[in-house]
Amino acid sequence: MARLSIQKYRDMKINSAENADPYELVQMVLKAILGKLAAAKACIEQKNIPEKGRLISECITLIGSLDESLDMEQGGDISRNLSDLYNFCSGHLIASNVENDTKKIDDVYQIIGTIKEAWDEIPKQTRDEYLEKKVANR
Repeated sequence: MARLSIQKYRDMKINSAENADPYELVQMVLKAILGKLAAAKACIEQKNIPEKGRLISECITLIGSLDESLDMEQGGDISRNLSDLYNFCSGHLIASNVENDTKKIDDVYQIIGTIKEAWDEIPKQTRDEYLEKKVANR
């Protein structure tokens, strides 16, 4: 019974991602990073080093995917600043992993949390206009 519920949850997550627009995908990635950071911090506190390493590695991968998705030509300074923040976060997480430093995880959590809050504030009308323009330019 539990396995069936887990599979339904996984299927729902996959379907949600497949049907999400680019804004929703970024929201999902940011939320996943925050969850993994909280779990990694708990792993350090519980001295579960292998799981901490796995979670931090996943965070770095997700942050890298956000960085790679930036449009440096159209995004200008905003994209460059986000890229700098993402690179800082990745470096900080590498150091946190080596040093088992929860403070560095807290720093990254705060930065990603701030980015997510700003992302969540983008009005739906602005998102829809962007998507319409993108579809029209194809």
